[in-house]
Amino acid sequence: MTDSPYLFRAADHELRQVSDRLKLREAISGFGIALRYQERAPDPAGADEADWCQTGHSIFILSGRIRYRFDSHTVEAGPGDMLHIPAGREHRHKPSVVGPDPVHYVLTEFG
Repeated sequence: MTDSPYLFRAADHELRQVSDRLKLREAISGFGIALRYQERAPDPAGADEADWCQTGHSIFILSGRIRYRFDSHTVEAGPGDMLHIPAGREHRHKPSVVGPDPVHYVLTEFG
């Protein structure tokens, strides 16, 4: 099998524990985009909300449910849902897990 700049094998990228509630597997492409698989667990205290993020993402939810809070509204997504959040302050967002189960998702990160 030929190596390709388009293929990122999961075995080549460790699933890292980033915080007590977040694990991620990340590959940085030569095209300036981070590709990530993430597992986010709910906050046992019920206050599961991260800091504001202004990075752009395209997200595909594999399992569980996630909520994104924006300045103007809130959106919830579940298995099979896709989201695209542009970069920038006007699109800043805070993710949180909905319900008792972790959420598993794949995202690209840019700008």
